[in-house]
Amino acid sequence: MTKQRIGALVVCLLLAVAGIAQAPPARQTAAEKKSASAARGTLVMPGSEQWMDVPAAALVGTPSVEMGGTVKIAILQGDPMTAGRSYTVRLSCTDGTKIAPHWHPTTENVTVIRGTFLLGMGAKWDDATMKEIPVGGFASAPAQMRHYAQCKGDGVVQVNGIAPFVVNFVGPDDPGPAKKTN
Repeated sequence: MTKQRIGALVVCLLLAVAGIAQAPPARQTAAEKKSASAARGTLVMPGSEQWMDVPAAALVGTPSVEMGGTVKIAILQGDPMTAGRSYTVRLSCTDGTKIAPHWHPTTENVTVIRGTFLLGMGAKWDDATMKEIPVGGFASAPAQMRHYAQCKGDGVVQVNGIAPFVVNFVGPDDPGPAKKTN
C-alpha cells in the first residue's frame, strides 16, 4: 500500500467515526429514559433549587397551630408523592414559621441546611419541650410519630425518605397510632 492510499484510508475512517458521533441518538422509550436518568444521578448546586408552594395533596387535615410564616418546597431528587419512591426535598421557611403537630406515613429524615430548626415531639404544641437543631444537625422521625417544628431565623431543611411525603395534621387530643395486641 502506498502512503497516499494509507492516508486516504485514515481520512475515510476519521470521517466515518465523526459521522457516527454526530448521528442523532436512537429513540428511547419512557422507561429507558427514566433508567438512563437514574443512572446519571442528580446534581443540584446551592441556589439553583426551583422553589414552589407545597402541593395541597401533601397536606391532610387542619393545622392546630397558626403557621405565622411561609413554607416553600424544592424537589431535588425523586418523586415525593409516589408511594415507594425515594425522594429528597428542601423546605424553606421564614423566621417564626410553625409547622403544627403532624405525622407522616413513612420515616422522615431531616438535615438543617440554613438557620436553626426547633423540633418537638407529641400531638400538642409545647414551646418548653422543643429542641434546637443547628446547621448540620439531623433528626429522624419514624412513621406515624407525632411531632411539630418551628423555624428560628429564615431557614432551609433537607428532607429525604421513601414516598409518599404527606403531612397529616393532628389535634392536641390525638391518641397516636393504635397499639398492636397479641
